[in-house]
Amino acid sequence: ILTLVLCSCSGQPVSLPWDPPAASSWEHQGGLVFIHAESSLYSLPCSPAEMEVADPTYRWVQDRAVPRLFSVTREGHLLFQHFQAGDSGKYSCTISYRKHGVPVSHTFHYSIFGYHVLGGLDIVLLFHSKLCEDEWTKRFLWGLQDKLRRLEIEQHCKLQLTATFCFPSLNSPSDEFIIQVQLEVSPFGPHWDEHCNAQDTDVVTDCYHKRVQHNL
Repeated sequence: ILTLVLCSCSGQPVSLPWDPPAASSWEHQGGLVFIHAESSLYSLPCSPAEMEVADPTYRWVQDRAVPRLFSVTREGHLLFQHFQAGDSGKYSCTISYRKHGVPVSHTFHYSIFGYHVLGGLDIVLLFHSKLCEDEWTKRFLWGLQDKLRRLEIEQHCKLQLTATFCFPSLNSPSDEFIIQVQLEVSPFGPHWDEHCNAQDTDVVTDCYHKRVQHNL
């Protein structure tokens, strides 16, 4: 009778040749991510660096009491639409795949912060007029606001009318008036980030930062 006995001098158990290899799991810190509030579409990859693996699966979770559904692309990118401050928090993404038949997973942890550049520009516009009547001034302001809305679309800014005044002109107080219009201008209006391509993560992150600086 032939008996096969395997042992280890260190006292640790020895794996038999036919034992399946153990699965491997890795944890990584993805780092800090800053997203400007009201960004129309922001894409965050599962891994900071591209991983070329076969048939990966992705799972995003957020460290919060109430679970939520996420919008995730086939490539594992987490999509934020019209990002709000309440979307800030700790997020984790796990990418799972098989390597030589062995299950492998990598989990990346991110801290995501929403931010908004406060304040804007205060602008005063002066218009010369022959009238200072309320009804005429209202019609003038309606026309002005219509033109300002077009400007908002063209320049991707936000214009808020804050005050209007009508008073006699110093040069000709009897027959000429000044209509003073005060505006507050925000550099982050509708579609301010439309030039950023959300499908290319490296480009989009750099694009958002450049657009913020450009708008400011």
